[in-house]
Amino acid sequence: MKRFGSDKIMSRRVGFREGFSQFGTVFTILWVVTFIVVFTDSLCSPVIPYILKEFLVEEAAVVAMIGFLSSIFSLVKTVTNFSGALVGDKMDKIMLVFSSLFLSPTYLLLLYLARESLWITGAYIVSGVFFGLIIPFLNAIIADFLPETIRGTSFAIFNLSWILSQIAAPALGGFLSDNIFLRFPIILAFALSLVAVILYSSFLKTLKTKIMPSSKSKKIKADKQEGTEPTRSSTRNLFLLCSVQFFSGLGNGILMPITTAFLMYALGTSPTEMGIAFSIGWGMATALAQIPGGKLSDTLGPKLVILVSVLTATPLLLLLPLSKDVLQFALILGALSFAGNLASPAFSAWIADLIEVKKRGKGYGLTSAANSIGSIIGPAAGSIMWTISKPDYFLPFFVASIPFVFMMPFIIAIKSKSPKTNVS
Repeated sequence: MKRFGSDKIMSRRVGFREGFSQFGTVFTILWVVTFIVVFTDSLCSPVIPYILKEFLVEEAAVVAMIGFLSSIFSLVKTVTNFSGALVGDKMDKIMLVFSSLFLSPTYLLLLYLARESLWITGAYIVSGVFFGLIIPFLNAIIADFLPETIRGTSFAIFNLSWILSQIAAPALGGFLSDNIFLRFPIILAFALSLVAVILYSSFLKTLKTKIMPSSKSKKIKADKQEGTEPTRSSTRNLFLLCSVQFFSGLGNGILMPITTAFLMYALGTSPTEMGIAFSIGWGMATALAQIPGGKLSDTLGPKLVILVSVLTATPLLLLLPLSKDVLQFALILGALSFAGNLASPAFSAWIADLIEVKKRGKGYGLTSAANSIGSIIGPAAGSIMWTISKPDYFLPFFVASIPFVFMMPFIIAIKSKSPKTNVS
């Protein structure tokens, strides 16, 4: 275990104060925009399976379509991640985020107008491009301008933007669809997506003024430091990081149609109940994990936090199919989500630690793409497992746990940099 003295702790505290006093406005803008973007998407998530049910009627067709749509989304997101990784470090990340924001109202409009599953497929394609562009570049911007000594905590706070938005949004979306009409959450989401575009555009000048000088100075400093360091270890670590993300995406991809189908058909939930289950079981637990996960990452190092997180969360997967009602399901999912998402800020910080500044956009793009590749395969496999194993609900969840076990040797093989005591 690494030892950290009082100098390290004091350095981290000073870095936190200085980092947020200097860049607080920028951080807040990016945080709020991300919150709105994910809130709008999550608002619609409990509605879409029931729209599909109107079109397709049969359980097997609905479950298969849910898996297919998730795979399509991940495929498009993967292609976009790769494209962004190739050009992102050569272009203005701030303007790339701005341009991508216009895709959010576009895919929401397609969802609202959908009168057959083909329209929803089109919406998922546009959504895949949107999230494939915006998330890696937002992470790269955050990593560029915040001090290295507080990256874990900073990413924990930033991650709360897209996690907190998913606590209330699914439950609210389900409630509105049940009590007003099915597609009303999509109308609200469309209006909010326009708010995100307007907010971001209003602060473009501030973003450019604050971020660009900081990023350039850090790249100059990094170039001097990295001139004598071999790039082979960086390439090796990037490959291993991508491998970890692939298996993470595969496991979560398998889980996606299984958990939805289990709630809809095994437990017979309504849209409101499904929204509440994910709001409490995933959103709230994941939010609570961020700050502890970030602080543990800054103190103990990302590698140890990620290892313990995966080892703790994976066995809990096998308890999900034992749920007898929505409350039990939400509680088990909550424990699983808290343990598993302790690793979330640690992994974001780890990428920034291991990848050179000038290749950070590529690093976040490729690791996101690797996760998406797993997410392409996973939902289809999950849908098939659900169909062929029914009424045995345990087997699909067992299969979903296997990729998380495969993550372990790749995590262990990654060589972390020695901790630094200076404020970057």
